[in-house]
Amino acid sequence: MARGDTTGPIVQVRRRIRAGAEEIFDLWTRPDLMARWMSPFPGAVDCKASCDPRPGGAFSLVMASGDSRRDVSGTYVQVDRPRRLVFTWTGPLTNNVDTLVTVELNPLGDETELVLTHERLPTPAMLEGHTRGWGNILDHLAHTVAKEF
Repeated sequence: MARGDTTGPIVQVRRRIRAGAEEIFDLWTRPDLMARWMSPFPGAVDCKASCDPRPGGAFSLVMASGDSRRDVSGTYVQVDRPRRLVFTWTGPLTNNVDTLVTVELNPLGDETELVLTHERLPTPAMLEGHTRGWGNILDHLAHTVAKEF
């Protein structure tokens, strides 16, 4: 398990999504699919994504809404299809410090429980914004699944 330093605030968000773990895993690892839902902003999704989903591979996201923009990049630490994805998450809102995100997918019949854990946030002040941002991201993901699967 690639956790490393777990000091600092931790965000954890759970969702039950009516889709299989394979479909949800694809949404996290294919740039054409990531661009449809990856946005921390409420409302319309505007995202440019690139990724190389293998341990050591990189990803980058440019997410926008009106005058706001979030640029995030990271490196995949663990890729265990379709159950677990671990990656670093770095950008201006983490003070350009590598934080760690773990996405766990647990099948529950015709649904999947998604548990997202974001650790190593550098300051407690980042907790609220990241909790809200991940909540919006997972809302977009669930909406995309409902439309496409």
